[in-house]
Amino acid sequence: MRRSAAVLLLVAPLGFLALVFYEPLFLVLRTGLTQAGRFSLSAVRALIADPYYRHVIGFTLEQAALSTALSLAIGFPGAYLLTRYTFPGRRAIRSLTVVPFVLPAITVALGFILFFGNNGHLNRFLMLVFGLGHPPLRILYSLSGIVLAHAFYNAPIVTRIVNAAWEGLDPAIDEAAVTLGAGRVRRFLGITLPRLAPAVLSSAALVFIFTFLSFPIVLSLGGARYATIEVGIYTLTRTLLDYRLGSALILLETVLSLGLAYLYLQAEGRRAVRLRQERKIRPIPFFAGGPSLGRVLLGAYVLLAGVFFLGPLASILADSFRGAAGATLDHYAQLASLAYSPFLGSSPLRTVANSLIIGCGATLIALPVGAAVAVFSVRSRLLGRRIVEAVLMAPLAVSSVAVGFALLRGFAGPPLRLSGTLVAIVLAHAVLIYPFAVRALRPALEGLDPALVEAARSLGVSRVRAFFEVEVPLLRRGILVAAVFSFALSMGEMSATIMLARPGLTTIPLAVYGLLSARQFGAASAMAVVLIAVTGIAFLAIDRLGRGRGGLEW
Repeated sequence: MRRSAAVLLLVAPLGFLALVFYEPLFLVLRTGLTQAGRFSLSAVRALIADPYYRHVIGFTLEQAALSTALSLAIGFPGAYLLTRYTFPGRRAIRSLTVVPFVLPAITVALGFILFFGNNGHLNRFLMLVFGLGHPPLRILYSLSGIVLAHAFYNAPIVTRIVNAAWEGLDPAIDEAAVTLGAGRVRRFLGITLPRLAPAVLSSAALVFIFTFLSFPIVLSLGGARYATIEVGIYTLTRTLLDYRLGSALILLETVLSLGLAYLYLQAEGRRAVRLRQERKIRPIPFFAGGPSLGRVLLGAYVLLAGVFFLGPLASILADSFRGAAGATLDHYAQLASLAYSPFLGSSPLRTVANSLIIGCGATLIALPVGAAVAVFSVRSRLLGRRIVEAVLMAPLAVSSVAVGFALLRGFAGPPLRLSGTLVAIVLAHAVLIYPFAVRALRPALEGLDPALVEAARSLGVSRVRAFFEVEVPLLRRGILVAAVFSFALSMGEMSATIMLARPGLTTIPLAVYGLLSARQFGAASAMAVVLIAVTGIAFLAIDRLGRGRGGLEW
């Protein structure tokens, strides 16, 4: 790609980011670093000196580390199962491992409350089996509840990344060790595990970042006692209106998250090198034969994992039909109501419409911006391209709550006075989801044969015309994957929205949180089922479309 074309391609995404990401974020960070118009670290020092905020920062790191460890403990055996065993539904299970990643976090929190709560489905089942005197399992509103919910969310990411790396290993190395008399355990610890280490580290770093920046799950299942940095930012800026201290906390979090993102990129780079080094001759063989201790243990794992993952989702579906007098469709009927609800700040139908409008608007912005960034990443040979890519993908390393607060402050004045409007929420969603559109489009672009474009150019077709008439039709699967993925993510976004929304602009995730806080579980479940249905349909479409050139890059 020519230098002039690469620069021209960057105009739109850089202008977009400068206006709705960097400039608002700069205003926030400046607030935390100034006092009376002069540079000052007094707010940062006040945070570090305060025992409460030191505890918040320490607890954030602690819960992220424990959540990562549990995600690895649950996800790694799943990767082993998918790699070494064949069974009915294996392909479907592998496809479904991506679904929890985009399940709206607030629906996960609701499912855990309904299933693992003191009066939840699991405790009711245990009392039925062991008698009414059986003490309930007290899991929620504790560190254990937060860690379990995070593992539900992130263990499938570990499974998918490690499984992809495991399937890429050359079995000839393992077979050579067998001929030398090495046992299965020794081969695994000495040969397989070191080759999988980059994938394990990469998945662990990614999970740690996600759990470090987690907000809806901690807000719903943790409370004030188990507050993280994200909850602290929300409390300071939306409840206490202490913008200076809130900005200083955003600054600290951003520094930490950028450091974590750097570690993830390093681990991801090592994983990519390992994948290139492997010269796989044939697939890793599946285990065959009769029952064994390994198969019994894996069967127990499948049973427990099935309960762990399906129990919360089944509880949401069951409660959406439960009324005071038995089964009912009233909660779903209320979704079409135009009557004002004090728990939502608007009518249920308006809430659903808001989410659809925001999702469509954010997707229409994220697609062209993401496409420009993806084309630049794949085709450009500019000096310093990696630095430019890091600048373009920076929203991935900044928390959604921080982005929401930055836009709240930035849109309150010129050049854009959009505070309290639907457009502000649309722009916030677009900033947060367009990096994922880039990740969905890159594999499609990298798999495109450049000879096709060169053949069109040799016939006198201009570069622009060749792109729209040759490349775009070939990229339609990747474009559709990016569009569906972006829309699903926007529909489930809550962290930035809760900072920007005013009465009348409630979205479905905010409605679920409001109904959950009011203990209106039936209505909350019906709203959550809508979100889960959107996610499920979206990823059925992605799985079907992803069999072509389009797909998700992990």
